[in-house]
Amino acid sequence: MRDQEGEPVRIHKVVNRVYEGTTYYRWVLSVPPRDVRELGWVDGQELEATVRGSVLSIAPSLHRQPARRGRAAGALEEGVQGKSVARR
Repeated sequence: MRDQEGEPVRIHKVVNRVYEGTTYYRWVLSVPPRDVRELGWVDGQELEATVRGSVLSIAPSLHRQPARRGRAAGALEEGVQGKSVARR
């Protein structure tokens, strides 16, 4: 899937935890910042996913949002401009 400017949405497999010799994974979607801003989503916002056939739809949850993480999506970007971010 690509947004209108061609920046892809990507899926990443990451280690969630290792317990008694078994590695558990989770999947993370990387959504382009422009799309997150356009949707009005914020960092830490709870989203709901619905699967119909081979289509995944994601929408804001109807549950209350966490108050402590209510900063706008662009706030993190602005805070790290000019700084390098190391990958694990």
